[in-house]
Amino acid sequence: MLTASFEHKGIKFEGLSEGGIRTSIICPSLDFMFDFGFINPDKIHIGKILLSHAHLDHSCGIPYYVSQRSLRKLSVPKIYLPKSLEPKMSQILKLYSEIEGFDYDCDLIGLEFGERVELKPGYFFKPWESFHRVPSQGYTVYETKRKLKKEWTSLSSEEIRNKKELGEDPTEEISVPLVSFSGDTKIEYVLENEDVRKSKILFMECTYYCEKRDVSRAREWGHTHFDEIVEHASAFENEAIVLIHPSKRYSYRELNDLLRKKIPPILKDRVSLFLPPKS
Repeated sequence: MLTASFEHKGIKFEGLSEGGIRTSIICPSLDFMFDFGFINPDKIHIGKILLSHAHLDHSCGIPYYVSQRSLRKLSVPKIYLPKSLEPKMSQILKLYSEIEGFDYDCDLIGLEFGERVELKPGYFFKPWESFHRVPSQGYTVYETKRKLKKEWTSLSSEEIRNKKELGEDPTEEISVPLVSFSGDTKIEYVLENEDVRKSKILFMECTYYCEKRDVSRAREWGHTHFDEIVEHASAFENEAIVLIHPSKRYSYRELNDLLRKKIPPILKDRVSLFLPPKS
């Protein structure tokens, strides 16, 4: 199966996203994936899933993932998900465990919107409420750095050293939204969340691109239409916007043609489609 890839300033992503079929986007360097809606045995080693919602094109690979990691005696994976889904997903995995006849080992972690979760040193993420037909959330991953506090900048090296010896911390944490993932949602997910709009990289669901399904129909089903992105083009402050989850009503050629014809100048150099090569 051919998969798509995307890289921005040294951060690499790979995976596949097709509306109603499958979505999973992997960031190997940070050891996590957004959703697991298709089964790829080569990615079982990735230790964390950030699940947006439970529609099968985003979640169907999870029992296989947990089962394979248990069989291979890999470390216990962490699956983050909307808090309301935690008990139901736990039931599903318990049933699969009984069917297979061995214990599944994983940490299911339901999150509140805005809750901070450490990802690895220098990185954390937060879930944000999204606007789909079922309980759902998107995610923003942040990069952190330590910076000298403003009130310390006028001090000499000796003064700073003396304060540090007294147990004072001269630095403060600065966090920058690095990458956001919308999951399936209406465009309000972007318009109402500053950190999503300012993320260096945005993986944005865009299911429909033309009159085959109009804006009202897209919104009825909790999706984003490309015409809405065009309408609100000035709201996007991202360095790179990667469009995911296109409807299978479109061929890859159609998607490229529609993007080329309809993209406004303000977005032209920042938007790309998350499609396999030679599409």
